[in-house]
Amino acid sequence: MDNRFYFEKQQGENIYFTGQEAKHISLVRRASVGDTLVGFNGDGYDYSAKISAITKQEVAAKIVDKKLNPAYTTKRVAVFLAMLKNDALGDAIDYMSELNVSEVFLFKADRSVAVVDDKKLEKLSAISLQASKQCERADIMKISLIDKAKIKQKASEFNNIFFAYENATDGIKNFSGDYAVLIGPEGGFSENEVAYFSSFAKTITLSKTILRAPVAALVAVSKLNTKSE
Repeated sequence: MDNRFYFEKQQGENIYFTGQEAKHISLVRRASVGDTLVGFNGDGYDYSAKISAITKQEVAAKIVDKKLNPAYTTKRVAVFLAMLKNDALGDAIDYMSELNVSEVFLFKADRSVAVVDDKKLEKLSAISLQASKQCERADIMKISLIDKAKIKQKASEFNNIFFAYENATDGIKNFSGDYAVLIGPEGGFSENEVAYFSSFAKTITLSKTILRAPVAALVAVSKLNTKSE
């Protein structure tokens, strides 16, 4: 939706759009005072609002209606994703956002070629924001970096932990509760990583063929969502 924007500031019945969102509204959309738009801030609601003021720094709008976003869920879904090359990683972030994944944890795998720094993380966050606006989800998917050695501890926060591995034989069975899934890099996981992840996560197969990492992430979440109760 080209009329949906993210806001962080709210005062009473007024919401305020800043930064790139304000520029998009005023310069790209060429909106005027009196025009209506939809704002969201990650609390699960969509706010219909009428623009009341436009400055160089922000766009102010008065709330006229507030509805719970139909895609809103309290269920936590996470993807632990090995760092990938630029285009592949951007695709994966886009896919995960559209599938309503709560958060993505990026880690450096033994066979990861790319490295994600703060600058790249900022670009990935922008991709996530844009995807959230287009697919009309209720919030923005969180993206953060994690050390591989700390994944076991972080994954223990979830009811179910899955490890997508090309040599696995077990399919996905019905389960309940939130979940996290581990996805490897372009070159696959090393033997040491397979031993490490399979020690605390349920190893699952996704396909009879070898999937590219972005596709593997998409297929994994799609299949797990269908089996989740």
